Amino acid sequence: MTLIGAPVRAALLEQRERTKRSSKAEIERFIEELESKIISLGSQICALEELRDHQRACVLALKHIGSPIHSLPVELLVEIFDLAAGDYPYIEFKDMYRVSQVCSDWRQIAHSTPRLWTRIPSLDLHRKGNVPDPMAALLARSAPLPVRISLGHNYGGINPGILEEVMKVSSRWGYLLVDTIGPTPLSLLRQLAQCRLDNLEEMDLGSIDATESTPPPAFIAPRLRKLSISNFTGEAPQIIMPWAQLTELTFECDCQDGSLEVLTQCTNLVKADITISEWSRPPQVGQDLIYCSQLQSLELWFMAENPLFFDYLSAPVLQELRLHLDLADLPTELHWAAAHFTAFQMRTPNLTRLEIHSSDAFTITSDDLVAALRSAPSLTHLKLGCYDDTVDNAFIRALHYEDGVPPLVPRLHNLVIKWTLVLMEDVLAGMIASRWWDDTELVPSLVARWTHLELQIQCNWDRPLWELREDYHLPPWPILQIFTYTYT
Repeated sequence: MTLIGAPVRAALLEQRERTKRSSKAEIERFIEELESKIISLGSQICALEELRDHQRACVLALKHIGSPIHSLPVELLVEIFDLAAGDYPYIEFKDMYRVSQVCSDWRQIAHSTPRLWTRIPSLDLHRKGNVPDPMAALLARSAPLPVRISLGHNYGGINPGILEEVMKVSSRWGYLLVDTIGPTPLSLLRQLAQCRLDNLEEMDLGSIDATESTPPPAFIAPRLRKLSISNFTGEAPQIIMPWAQLTELTFECDCQDGSLEVLTQCTNLVKADITISEWSRPPQVGQDLIYCSQLQSLELWFMAENPLFFDYLSAPVLQELRLHLDLADLPTELHWAAAHFTAFQMRTPNLTRLEIHSSDAFTITSDDLVAALRSAPSLTHLKLGCYDDTVDNAFIRALHYEDGVPPLVPRLHNLVIKWTLVLMEDVLAGMIASRWWDDTELVPSLVARWTHLELQIQCNWDRPLWELREDYHLPPWPILQIFTYTYT
């Protein structure tokens, strides 16, 4: 049984009484009136629902406008977009595409910010067809800022259409990398050299195929400062560069005179990374020194039989020197020319950082190391990575500080030794302790206190390191880091 409310029952009773008194025509008219009212009420309900939905949309829009992301300045939003692309030298187009597709405002900001599009991914010069659409968009949106260009090339032919399109924006190249499989043909370099390179500051040409007999390419780049180049054949670099304006150079040459010829022209170098694959030229009496008056950092990779490079070089303001002696492929064992290196050190009185890494085919004795350190009174950082008995107990004793005895390398406070042989615990611990003191102790005036010690040694000690720390008052971690290993 359905229960009906009192108002409804009253209405039904009233209609029943009225029906009894009304004619059929009156009833039909009354029904039409009621249906009209129902339709009118339905229309009002629809209008109210539409008004409600509109108001809800207004509320959501106002909340969206008032969200924190919309209160950020455009400059800060651009920084966020830039971080979204990562720290890589080249961006993935899809990353910036996603950012620009979030909303119309973000798309407008991204497309109107050229610096977001300056890191162009590698362009494959061997690719068939035209420049890919994403690359064309990047080139267009990056204008007018300098761009980073990477040109990929393999043993196939070069697509002239792609190269032509990229060369159209050569005046905006800020960095150029020729990423090739095998040597870069001179024909490609010659085309690049004909471009306008008004903004080019850094260039990496890889290795050069110098077998062609055509004239060498000549680059004119008024802002070029950093250059990386390898020349595997020929007596001299098969390329003309504004060497005198370079401040950083990475150069590899397999000829005996190529490195010297290049350095002679690089009069303003501040940092150099030189690889010498062959060296057979004996020192000449009266040979003019190559005077590198501004060179501060030098990294040398010797893959040669006679590393006499130092006989020709003078670097009075040199502060950092890294030596890599890699002669593993040679049939005989070779020895370090200590006298040549010591003579070079006399011309570099400001050397503060020294690294020496040698293979087992290149013999450096502990006496050679001590002689090198005696000629480096300003040395503060020393890193040794030798695979023989170069660093032995005698060398460690030479570093021991004793009152009344002039100390070896008195300013040395950062020492890293890797891959050395067995050291006696009392010799090593005593040397470390002699150059270490607590803040409460009297500070010796003739020697610097350790700030970093990293030692990787073969160790057969009877006591654990923590006992040595207590007995010898050694520096705590992380100032002192000792990693031990054993041979099986």
